[in-house]
Amino acid sequence: MVGLLLSGSSVFAQAQPAEVLTPEAMVALDQMEWRTLWFGASPPPSPEPIPRIQAAIEGRTTLRLHPKQQWVRYEPERLAEYPFLHLEMCKTPSALSRQDRFAWRDFFSAGGALFLDACPEGPDRSKAWREWGRALYPGTSWSPLHRGHTLSFSFYLLEKRMLFGRGGTPVFLLELDGRPALILNAAPKWGWFRFKRSPLHVDGNSPVDEVRLRLYVNLMMVLLAGDYKSDQLHLPTILLRRR
Repeated sequence: MVGLLLSGSSVFAQAQPAEVLTPEAMVALDQMEWRTLWFGASPPPSPEPIPRIQAAIEGRTTLRLHPKQQWVRYEPERLAEYPFLHLEMCKTPSALSRQDRFAWRDFFSAGGALFLDACPEGPDRSKAWREWGRALYPGTSWSPLHRGHTLSFSFYLLEKRMLFGRGGTPVFLLELDGRPALILNAAPKWGWFRFKRSPLHVDGNSPVDEVRLRLYVNLMMVLLAGDYKSDQLHLPTILLRRR
């Protein structure tokens, strides 16, 4: 079983006062690390850059990510250190121990978000993981992603039925205090594993690759900035581009 941790780190915040660095220098020092949880006894794989995602995102947005895939060993007591965690549902979830239950609740209480993703291959275990989420917070329920939700706002740029198949959307949300704390994707087609290996470009992507790119950029913006569309967080950049 593997999972993915997303953390943003700004070296300038630890190294020097911000006023001594130019904006360009600050951007150069910002990094986005995707940390995959490693549950095995053997050492985790070495870190690796993700150049296609970097080129595609930086070619059309103001985000400067320097994305890198990292693997770290699972330690329940350290979950609350990370803002985002992605977990592939390749195994049926085990019963929550007392330690794990409190560790996950601390993670969510600290503002963390968990993205439960479809396993690249194998049976669909999303129902069991939805029950796992409800077991963490009895009395809560999952709701399907709808077109009015912030997470789906960018999809109108492509086609009306984005991520909505004959069986409805494969994405479900469990919200805590008005924010999406748990996000579940039941379709391998839109999973991180496929996205990371997509032949992405700044322009001219296939429709499926383009949807994957928009989905993960939008997911990142929602997790880092909340309801960024309503807050108009991106407005200054749009106005600057129009000059």
